[in-house]
Amino acid sequence: MKRITTLFLALLLCFSLAGCSKTVGGIYKLDYITTDGVRLPPSNLGMNISFELLEDGIGTATYGATTLNITWAEDGDEVVVKSEDRSLRFSHDGENLILHSDGTILFFVPQETEEEED
Repeated sequence: MKRITTLFLALLLCFSLAGCSKTVGGIYKLDYITTDGVRLPPSNLGMNISFELLEDGIGTATYGATTLNITWAEDGDEVVVKSEDRSLRFSHDGENLILHSDGTILFFVPQETEEEED
């Protein structure tokens, strides 16, 4: 009986975690950069980068005043973002997007969107 109860609780936990999964779509803004073990805010480097990932697999990437149209797709625990001339592969930890590039890590966090009042 104890094994059945333990198994039941384990299954219940798995189903509750699956129910809490969050879609990748939304707006992500660069929160910090780590390079050579040093964590830097993007403002120190003049970097203002964000991604808007819409539910239909399209979106925009913004760097300063430049905005690019992108497409994106989930690939397991990764999110692949493509522009006209580039493809980036982000890891996704369930909430944040993380880009590893030549020893540098760019950490993007989701932004809250303001809902319009009727």
